[in-house]
Amino acid sequence: MIVVTSKRATAAASAQPRPPAAADARPLYIAPGAETHVCLDGPALCVQRGEQAEQLFPLRRLSRIHCTDDARWSTEALLACARQGIGVLFVDDLGEVVARLLGRPGAVDDLSSRLLDFLLLPQALGRYEHWRLSYEQRVAWWAGARLNVPIVEREPARCRAHLRERAVRYAGEREESRSRQWLRGIAHGWMQFHLQDLGLGANTELAQAGAPALARDLSGLLMWYLEPARLGWLRRRWLVAQEKGEPLRPAVHAEVVRLFESKVSRAAHHGREITGSLHRWLIHET
Repeated sequence: MIVVTSKRATAAASAQPRPPAAADARPLYIAPGAETHVCLDGPALCVQRGEQAEQLFPLRRLSRIHCTDDARWSTEALLACARQGIGVLFVDDLGEVVARLLGRPGAVDDLSSRLLDFLLLPQALGRYEHWRLSYEQRVAWWAGARLNVPIVEREPARCRAHLRERAVRYAGEREESRSRQWLRGIAHGWMQFHLQDLGLGANTELAQAGAPALARDLSGLLMWYLEPARLGWLRRRWLVAQEKGEPLRPAVHAEVVRLFESKVSRAAHHGREITGSLHRWLIHET
């Protein structure tokens, strides 16, 4: 078939109201090929290609539309999609975005919709990785500045090694590793709940596909914001043991939980900052 629909549950509803959609609403893909016309036929889009028979797609069963840029649309069809809150993405033969119809403000312009549209583009995962690495450069510099890491060592790999060396000095290899893994796990859990609120939870098709691994990647960025707190906590434990002349006692998981909870407001702020940055970047890219 030239016009293809693939079944996928719609993204979580945004804060703005939108017309009700059927529970099995699906994206519609209109691929390049013969001369294509799209018009409105009552409550449905009518797609006619070359000499083929017309095909009808009820608007209430469409979640979004990915369309070749040489298709000829009627104004009525475009307005009907906008009123229904159905986003329309126009791409050229190379898959580059030419234009986008957003529909009602806030209806489909959420992070999950943006990400799904972005992943249809060429080299999407490579471009996403470039964004992630660029963001990591900034947060590694931030963490290094907070912890007085020499400027020449604030590149992510060198900064990570510097912070690990400092943490090992305060806690030893085993305790450094455990505290980092525990805190990373807690941050990962927070990010999973945050992504769930944004319509990108673990039960979505995108999350199950595992590409990109958003919870893992974004919690890794969040960890840079938590490193000053972790290093400060390890140093305080080390100083207390030094003052008392006692061996450093092993840390327990509950202590790391309390550490995170004591910083949860700031952590949440930075977590939302990360997803907000991703959203703004996706808007630019799509």
